Amino acid sequence: MIQVAMFVIAPAAHPLIGTKAYASEAGSKVSLPFQMCATGSRKACVVDGDTIWLSGQKIRVADIDTPEVNEPKCSSELALGNRATARMLELINEGPFELKAWPGRDADRYGRKLRVLIRDGRSLGDFLVSEGLARTWSGRRVPWC
Repeated sequence: MIQVAMFVIAPAAHPLIGTKAYASEAGSKVSLPFQMCATGSRKACVVDGDTIWLSGQKIRVADIDTPEVNEPKCSSELALGNRATARMLELINEGPFELKAWPGRDADRYGRKLRVLIRDGRSLGDFLVSEGLARTWSGRRVPWC
């Protein structure tokens, strides 16, 4: 079930979000059971630590970069990527969260919507960063190997 949320996080509402304000989207409060993506339905599933599908739309978790699980460069990247993917699935399923637009850019070059996943004023990506499973997105990929 997707619920409507009509508020914006204040720019410095949480120290881990810093000074960025993320605009709310109508219908952005998500409360669905997610699973790992497999063949078939793309209603609510996790591809990897920084990519999900929601209602047929591929979404890039815009504030983080996680190790690759598809075409990793080394075995340690794959292992860490699998941990990041499992943890993102866990975090998403802990309760409702909101999708916030990434400031200045709606989609990436692959057509994925750029969004930050927020629960209780904190980015779900921040949890992965604090646990060593992701890096804060710097605007470019940095090797994991």
